[in-house]
Order: sequence, then C-alpha cells, then structure tokens
Amino acid sequence: DQTRIENLILVARDRNGIATITINRPKSLNSLTRPMMVRLAHQINALGKDESVRVIILTGSGRAFCSGVDLTAAEEVFKGDVKDVENNTVAQMELCKKPIIGAINGFAVTAGFEIALACDILIAAKGAKFMDTHS
Repeated sequence: DQTRIENLILVARDRNGIATITINRPKSLNSLTRPMMVRLAHQINALGKDESVRVIILTGSGRAFCSGVDLTAAEEVFKGDVKDVENNTVAQMELCKKPIIGAINGFAVTAGFEIALACDILIAAKGAKFMDTHS
C-alpha cells in the first residue's frame, strides 16, 4: 500500500532548500521493512537530483533514529539482489551529491547505524546510542 509506505517515510521540503526525511514508525523504534528501505533509497536519489534542494536532513520520529531491519520482515529484506544499487539506501546516500545530515535521536542500531554512518554529518542528541549487532 503506497500511502502507508509514504506515511512511514515522510519527506518535507522548505523554501530554503532544506529537505527532511523522517523515518516514521516510532512504535517499532523506526525499524525498516523492505518497502520502507526502497522508498528511502528512491527519495534520497530524487532529492539528490532536485536543483531546489541544498541539503537533506535524515531523522527518526519518537525515541529512536532507526533500530535496524524489522526482524518480522527480515526474510523479505534480505532476499534478492544485494547489489541492487537503485533500491539500496546506503548506496544512494553515498551517490548523493547533496550533504546529508543525520539528526540522531535515540537508538541507531545495525542497519540504522549503517545509515547513520553513511551521512556526511551527524548531530546526535545527548541520549543517542550507536550499536552494531552484526557479530
């Protein structure tokens, strides 16, 4: 459902060239499903090409930036072509010519940590926590 995905990855722009992308799934600490990751990648690509956008701010709603992949949807997230650059959030962030500022509130875990590391600048709230659980 496209409207639902659009509500989970919010995009706002202002007159000054600032685009804000908000991961908006606070009840699950902004864990990501495959459709959310694809939308995030596509929005970063589109904003990166938009002449009116000067900077992108990436943040999460609620008490987390992003807790990583939604484990209830992990099979869908991890199947398929891992080299699919067009749908890969981190790859699109690395290709983006606009500066991306990560506004890190709360937890940035595993995939959320990877996304945070792909930002050009990080601004972390006092209680921000960065964790990698790949071991």
